[in-house]
Amino acid sequence: MREQVNSIQWGKNLVRTIEIHRALDSTNEFGKRRIKSGGIASGTVLWALEQTKGKGRQGRVWESDQGSLTFSFVWRSPGESLPSALTLAVGLGLVMELGPLVPGLKLKWPNDLWVGTRKLGGILTETLHRAGDLWLVVGVGLNVNSVPQGEGRTSLREVTGCTWTRLGILHQAACGLERGFALAWRGSNLPRLCREHGNFLDRPLLVQQGRRWFRARARDVLPDGRLLLEAAWGRWAALPDEIRLVLD
Repeated sequence: MREQVNSIQWGKNLVRTIEIHRALDSTNEFGKRRIKSGGIASGTVLWALEQTKGKGRQGRVWESDQGSLTFSFVWRSPGESLPSALTLAVGLGLVMELGPLVPGLKLKWPNDLWVGTRKLGGILTETLHRAGDLWLVVGVGLNVNSVPQGEGRTSLREVTGCTWTRLGILHQAACGLERGFALAWRGSNLPRLCREHGNFLDRPLLVQQGRRWFRARARDVLPDGRLLLEAAWGRWAALPDEIRLVLD
């Protein structure tokens, strides 16, 4: 029996429609399947009330439950390339929109939302080509009213003491997406905004590069989203796919 899907016409600049699905394996994987089949319009948000096989960056698992907010934004790029700092900019947009609701909300480079020493959410951006067009899938996971399995995580309810409606948080997150896209195409404000809204600059870090771990400090974010690191042997700029950061 085919699932009955409810839709909300959102009508923002980029986010046009929100589809509500009872359960999906991964909203990102579902979005990519829909793109490949030609069965989805650009500007669609796919919201899963329950996600069973969520994933994070570098193949890690993203645990969620029915108190979480998990969705993916599907968008067709008007050009042949995307800003290299898009994921970082989306993270900043989310922090700037959700920050008034969540005291202490910060961005951890390049794609995580933290409060203090605990992770509140994350972003996974993926691309694919179909019929000559470049498509983007931006997945967002936020712990809203519960903290699924996994160490070092927190939720909006735990931080604020309030129970939140997931639709209300989705509205704020959609506004954050739009804000992040605007930042990505401007680019020049990213270093300043990362210093204002990030939690990773000028502090001790553990850095994983391949199988090697070492200590360093993040000194700045470059306009293209690369992180300027300083270790005992000097400075260099790293891309998100090249390293993993652990806040020391």
